[in-house]
Amino acid sequence: MNESMIVPNFVHQLLSTTTEDTAQLANKLCSLLSLPVLITDSYYQILSSSYPPGVPVLTTILAIQPLDLIESVTAFSCQITTTMSDEYGLVSPITQGNSTLGYLFILPSKKEKPETYSSILEFAASLASIQLHRKLEKRQEKMKFKEPFLFDLLYGNLKQPEDIYEYGSVWNWDFHLPHTVLVFSLTDFNPILTGKQMINHLLYIVERTLIDGRIKPITLKRKSQVIVIFPLEDDQQKNHRAAIEGFSTSIINQMKSLHPDQALSCGIGKTYTSPVDLFRSFQEAKVALELGELMGMMIPFFSDLGLERILYKHDLQDLKEFYEATLGELLLYDETNNAQLMETLEGLAANQFDMTATSKALFLHRNTLRYRLKKIEEILNVKLDDLNIKLNITAALKIKQLRKM
Repeated sequence: MNESMIVPNFVHQLLSTTTEDTAQLANKLCSLLSLPVLITDSYYQILSSSYPPGVPVLTTILAIQPLDLIESVTAFSCQITTTMSDEYGLVSPITQGNSTLGYLFILPSKKEKPETYSSILEFAASLASIQLHRKLEKRQEKMKFKEPFLFDLLYGNLKQPEDIYEYGSVWNWDFHLPHTVLVFSLTDFNPILTGKQMINHLLYIVERTLIDGRIKPITLKRKSQVIVIFPLEDDQQKNHRAAIEGFSTSIINQMKSLHPDQALSCGIGKTYTSPVDLFRSFQEAKVALELGELMGMMIPFFSDLGLERILYKHDLQDLKEFYEATLGELLLYDETNNAQLMETLEGLAANQFDMTATSKALFLHRNTLRYRLKKIEEILNVKLDDLNIKLNITAALKIKQLRKM
């Protein structure tokens, strides 16, 4: 047994990148094969890539379609759908135990068989697994301190701004800037049926969207919710609300596209300059979330909720009594006579008690509308042009909407 065991040269070269990140591995593999190399996470988001000179760069992978699956070979060929075109590729999963951490792609200029590159792909994928697992462990180690810090911040347990600045600097978060708290919540979320995958995917989408917008993610996952602390950059003073609204809309649309059967709600608190006040923004965001769900608002800002938030915090029994005293007779008339005068009154209030706008909105002739409003005045023994009556009716209808009466 004097035969020498020769280790291929590519093994030495790829092993030299083990202590580096995935970018160095992609560069080395690209150099060895003279082919484009991409390393992605488990959602096909590109983490690292390297291309020979003159080869167009792929920025986004939308999906992959496996073409040839060979039982004895983990690498397989696939069609890669991008924002620009469809590409042919060879891919090897990057695994750690039973978990898939990502994928390693190469893009041959012609349709090569997976077996041609299977050995080097699988070996490179095993090295990428070490690097991604190490990165995951570092992230988890940081998370041990990150979650308690954010919990204390959002629940008002940190009283000194200097302490918050110091803790935030560990993750390169600048709490000298004003911030706004946003809460995203999976509606009717059942972790027993769906497991943690859904909420983890929501967290991933939130963080990826922030990174794409060049914002360092400050996020916290709590049961069915993902909480975001959104910074107000110096150059965003005038467009801060639009930036938050655009970000929130993007998250909702992405989740709707990927999980059409799972409803997602959000709520947005007010912006505060001092980090010790962020617990207020968090509480406001939760109120906005709940009111938004009740009122069917897609992007509810706490600052936009006036009468609604006052009524929401008020004693329920008092609200019921006010509602009954203001509109009880009309409700009884509708039930007894199978009428729809309450619907007419709701339309009038929704159109600021404007006859013309209401008749158009309800598709009613003005004379028909006038007759119905006269009947409402008789039943309630009020004058609908009285300002105090208008305020009482508006408040009562808000109570009806908020408390599902």
